[in-house]
Amino acid sequence: MKLLVTLLAGIGFSVSAFAQQTPNLIGTWNGETNDATIGEGRIYPGGSPGQIRFLKEKISYKVDKQEGRTFSGAATIKGSSITFVGSLSGDLSSGAIATKQGTTSFKIIDPNKIALCFTTTTIDPANKNAGPVADCHEISRK
Repeated sequence: MKLLVTLLAGIGFSVSAFAQQTPNLIGTWNGETNDATIGEGRIYPGGSPGQIRFLKEKISYKVDKQEGRTFSGAATIKGSSITFVGSLSGDLSSGAIATKQGTTSFKIIDPNKIALCFTTTTIDPANKNAGPVADCHEISRK
């Protein structure tokens, strides 16, 4: 009898793990960046060649389309709108976002909070003063 109960409990746990639902990311998510950058770029003009700067800027992500694990929208920072596409990994709690400027990895903390890390080797290949950017921040949906 004990074996039967253990077996049924194990099957129930396995089914519940597979029944996990794809999170709904539609909405507006807001936060503040924690940028480390070298030089200047389209989003952060004014840096000298090779100058290391640490910057904080308000940022907003609007996810307006989602189909299963894929989604798209636009991020707004310093008056610039940047179109993005994204995809959730199989664990349904992490994934990646891509723009023309670089890539972002993310982890869903709870249904209304996401931690993200953005990296790029250059913001503007045509601008020799543009350098890499690294930024990890959190965003929340209200």
